[in-house]
Amino acid sequence: MIEKLLTRAEHQPNQPIYYFFDSSGKESANFTYESLLNAVQRIGLFITEQSQLSDRIAIMLPTEPAFVATFLACLFTHRIPVPLSQPTRRHGCEYYQQIFSDCDARLIITDPSTQTVFEKEALDISAQILTLPSLETLSPLLSPVDEQTSNIAFLQYTSGSTSFPKGVIVSHENIVANNKMIQHSFGHSSATVMLGWVPLFHDMGLIGCMLQPLYVGFLCYLMSPATFIQRPKLWLKAISEKKVTTTGGPNFAYDLCVKRIEATSIEGLELSSWEVAYNGAEHIKPITLEQFSEKFAPYGFKKKAFLPCYGLAEATLIVSGTEKHQEPSILEFLDTEAQILDANALQNTNRLRLVVSSGKIVPELCVRIINPKTLTECSIHHIGEIWVAGPSITLGYWQKPEKTQENFVVRDGLRFLRTGDLGFLDDEGKLYVTGRLKDLIIIDGENYYPQDIEETVKSSHPAIHGCHSAVFSVDRKYFPKLVVVTEVEREFRHQVNFYADEIKEAIKNSVLNHYQLTLHDIVLLPINSLPQTTSGKIQRQKTKSLYLSQQLKA
Repeated sequence: MIEKLLTRAEHQPNQPIYYFFDSSGKESANFTYESLLNAVQRIGLFITEQSQLSDRIAIMLPTEPAFVATFLACLFTHRIPVPLSQPTRRHGCEYYQQIFSDCDARLIITDPSTQTVFEKEALDISAQILTLPSLETLSPLLSPVDEQTSNIAFLQYTSGSTSFPKGVIVSHENIVANNKMIQHSFGHSSATVMLGWVPLFHDMGLIGCMLQPLYVGFLCYLMSPATFIQRPKLWLKAISEKKVTTTGGPNFAYDLCVKRIEATSIEGLELSSWEVAYNGAEHIKPITLEQFSEKFAPYGFKKKAFLPCYGLAEATLIVSGTEKHQEPSILEFLDTEAQILDANALQNTNRLRLVVSSGKIVPELCVRIINPKTLTECSIHHIGEIWVAGPSITLGYWQKPEKTQENFVVRDGLRFLRTGDLGFLDDEGKLYVTGRLKDLIIIDGENYYPQDIEETVKSSHPAIHGCHSAVFSVDRKYFPKLVVVTEVEREFRHQVNFYADEIKEAIKNSVLNHYQLTLHDIVLLPINSLPQTTSGKIQRQKTKSLYLSQQLKA
């Protein structure tokens, strides 16, 4: 990637590559290739004075020029960047202390407010906590560091949705290979205009929004996640004003636009330039695609712009994606037998599921669907664990040889990643992701996907519409029993004692009617109480652990 920067800075010095939006959606800063290289060189010298080759450097900065330049400066000097989120109520100092210890960070580069938080907590770490000086005060390191002691580019800590985050070791070759795959799948060229709001510490933001423009050579606008969450209309307005061709995010982003954006606030919106609306990183809901398309079609949005995709940190990022300019494929199947069924075959069953295809496997990757019990390959339309092999499969987990050996296995001469995700392939080679292996609930020999039951729970009562919930099973007298933990809307919170029985009865009846399952327990929580990863995924296994240890604050 540094070679790309050097080449473009030499031949296109004044060509803009990144524009940054402030919290009001206005442009606040930008980088040309020349100014980006200058910032990288100056921060590079600062880093070399504070660290050694291959030292791990935690980067805890918001979506701003300093993050981009610092990450690339680490690559420029052959240090190993570790992009991380900043502390939040959910993820406090103890969480980060574990990560700093795990990667043995030499430096933590952050902003003054985070530095103050860490210094007040007196963290038990060996790393030095630094803020960046003004670039004007720094001298440039004119050439990249030639000496290379490692092929490691950076460490990407996993979301930790089912366990404590692990540091995925991403090589320089992994970055190049996966960026090539993204370019092919999304149809990117120098004419592409991208807008990203997903956090840059997240693989979708880092690889897909920050490094992809540098790899291909196109313009990218960057918006902070907080700006999008607080005012999603600013995302759509930026698409309209800047004629953005590629942008997207997890499924919840499209849901947020449907629920929060009023027609009166987006008069004159024009979305016809939007060619690739990628949707990934979490469960993709068919109803979301329908509702978003219907609501924003009058403004020029085309349903065929949707590009559902699948990826994960251990594969660097992308594994599969829907072909550009094709409407997403949606299939109906009976999850008890994991068989595709004719849409009219079983009209009266409640166990039929709709699942959105995550598209075809990108070139150079091999995907197999493996029965996790027998380790035999599954036939078409049968669900198993998704295994992936190819040049973007990462090197393993930092300082975790046993976990690496467990998740990265050799079969038929290929090194496969066992993703832990469940899914199937159809007869056209399209991938359908159905859930997480660790989250799968098995009761009386039947398989149940927690996200399906959680959707049923959300729709059972107005007090929990739009709220997060977690569904899992617990062993009681040698038999698995189903537990629902759900948040309650703020407007009902002060009356929750009055409504509690009504809410629980509604949940119980909905789950019984849809799945013929009796609930063992229902726990009601205040809004924003369920454990989440830094990327917003509900941590079902952590919720289960808190439930069993009676630590949930109902």
